[in-house]
Formats: sequence, C-alpha cells, structure tokens
Amino acid sequence: MSLVGKNIDAYCTKCKLLLTHVVLSEVDGVVSKVECKTCGSQHKYRKGVPGKKTAVKAARSTSSGRVRSSSTGRKKTVNEAALLWEVKSRDMQPDVLIRTYQMKDTYRSDEVILHPVFGLGFVEKVMSETRMQVLFKEEVKLMVMNTAR
Repeated sequence: MSLVGKNIDAYCTKCKLLLTHVVLSEVDGVVSKVECKTCGSQHKYRKGVPGKKTAVKAARSTSSGRVRSSSTGRKKTVNEAALLWEVKSRDMQPDVLIRTYQMKDTYRSDEVILHPVFGLGFVEKVMSETRMQVLFKEEVKLMVMNTAR
C-alpha cells in the first residue's frame, strides 16, 4: 500500500519542529520526500528531531479514521470532530475575536483562530508552552505556538 498523499509526522527542516507532513514520494516502499502542512516546504523525510531519542507524540488520525478527544482522552471519529466543529461554529458570537494563526503567537483554550490551510479552528487545549490542540472542521490537530522561527 502506497503512503503517497497520506499524512506523516516528520521533522521540518524549515520550521525546525516535528510536524504533520504529506508524503510526496516513496522509493522501494520507504518514504523519501515530504511537504510540511504548516509552512509548505518540501524536503527529504526525517523521522524524528535530530539529536533527540524520542519523538513527540501528537494527537493525530489513525488508519481507523479516529482522533484523540482533547477533553475526555477517548478517541472520537472524524465525523464527531466535524459535528463538534459545526456546533461551535454555529454558536460562535458575532463579535468573537478571530486571530490569524502564527506559530510565534501564544494562545489560550477557547480562542478562535484562522489558519491559512485548515481554516477556522477552536483552541481546545493548551498542552504545553509550545503545543496546543485545535479543532478544525475535519479533525483535531496538534499545533505549535509560542515558537520563534
């Protein structure tokens, strides 16, 4: 089964972080080239952060189409994420501040962001000083924040 077009965690040489990438090519069934979904750069696939022994665990889709819920810790389907996004989008106050997503900015839970690729998102949970879970229309994504380029 080909991985081309699928999402994969990889070290981004431009962002200098472990982020979600799209597989662009394979050689003999091994991922060779990827494109960062955050900055759009294309580069050779790097499995983990150089110099680190453990990879960052991210809330991400699995082959079963499930994502980790930010509130309960249980997995929920992509359809459940889409339904929750629809409810939050519909119930959003007209005067709510929608911030344009930038990796260098700091965010809090319940803020609303606008990502150039993923669209409108709701900050569900701040995981650490540099990581947050954001509910987008299609799925919950682990995003970086408070990071100087």
